[in-house]
Amino acid sequence: MSALANAARSSLFENEQQRIQHLENLFDMHINPVDGVDTAVIAVCSATFGVTFVFMVIAWLNRNYRPIRAKNLPLTTAMFVSGVLWFVGDIPMNGHVLLKGSFSNCKEWNIWVRVLFCFVYTTAIISRCYALDRVFIQNRPTRGFSYYVPTITLLAFVIVYSIVTEAMSSRLTIGYIADLELCSTTKGYVYVTLSLLWVNWLIIIVMMIRLRNIQSTFNEFYEFLFICAFGIAAMVKTNVVHYTHPKYPLVRGYRVAETVGDVFVINAILLIIMAYPVIMCVWRKEEYEREWLLRLRTDGLQDMYEANLNLRAENPQAYERMNTSTANAQKAANMRDNIWFLDPPRFAEGYPAEGYPADFAAHGDSSAMTTLHINDAFAASDDLAAYEAHSPQGHRFSNHSTVSLESSTDAAKARQLL
Repeated sequence: MSALANAARSSLFENEQQRIQHLENLFDMHINPVDGVDTAVIAVCSATFGVTFVFMVIAWLNRNYRPIRAKNLPLTTAMFVSGVLWFVGDIPMNGHVLLKGSFSNCKEWNIWVRVLFCFVYTTAIISRCYALDRVFIQNRPTRGFSYYVPTITLLAFVIVYSIVTEAMSSRLTIGYIADLELCSTTKGYVYVTLSLLWVNWLIIIVMMIRLRNIQSTFNEFYEFLFICAFGIAAMVKTNVVHYTHPKYPLVRGYRVAETVGDVFVINAILLIIMAYPVIMCVWRKEEYEREWLLRLRTDGLQDMYEANLNLRAENPQAYERMNTSTANAQKAANMRDNIWFLDPPRFAEGYPAEGYPADFAAHGDSSAMTTLHINDAFAASDDLAAYEAHSPQGHRFSNHSTVSLESSTDAAKARQLL
């Protein structure tokens, strides 16, 4: 640090080219000045956030759409805002602009923008995991003081860490060398900050493992698997670059890779969470919500999930046809499987007719069941089975879920299935 400061005090440059030449001699490396490539990177990354912003706007416009509400829109929005500010901090700290004027405040840009909102972003992911853990593992609602304690604790720690590093001398953390127009960061500060970020990602991994057995509709295990993969890849990339090329902001390839990599991971994680329900909301809104609700009820977890995440429908009459009893749902599921997976002769050879419509049993000895007979059977049966038979997605729902249907009246038993 002192060598850089002494070199800076004895150096005054008439133009940018002289400064670059001096830095190349000082560091014995090739240096790429800020140019049009950096401007293009900022533009492309901003456009990427623009695409994600469109998804967020659509999500908020349809915030009462239950598949979207189930994604915890406030936390997802917090992730988006944090990601944007994280990117804003990357712009000066990764060397995409000349560090003059307001951009010369290295400590503020790094501590209070880049690092702080990187922590907030990962904390929001932890909070999403914890919300699902509360509902499906602990069988507790996502409200009350105890729900917010982990998030408040993590944010408080990040703020305290930021205050401490701000109060410390620049020689121990990060400072600005005016004549070189360069930010200088100590290895100790970099190592401690990256280690704390690793702790956040380890917490996410542990939470993901706890959530691995959530039933079909809410099985976000694969979603979190991709999130963890992207997050760990970003952390490995950042660690390698900082450890092997501590002056990476001076090299175009490394600074572009750092910024583009961060922006890709930030937006990829957000789209993994929000893209599918938003697209379904635009293209097949009512059909997808019916399928979503059906799978929810088929798993026998609708009451627990809706109560704990406050997802009750504003217009219950719209879903009246799906409010069948557990016994009727069981009977409908059995009938559905017999129709789809047994040929007519086997059905006629003594498969029990109990619980099936009389018209359906009367035609059991025919060599083929007509569409009319099947439709008549469904018309006389439970609405849930009728919906599955006529839905393009109906064949996806397995009768294995009837175990959870039988225990859906007891939240503790339902939780044991997860």
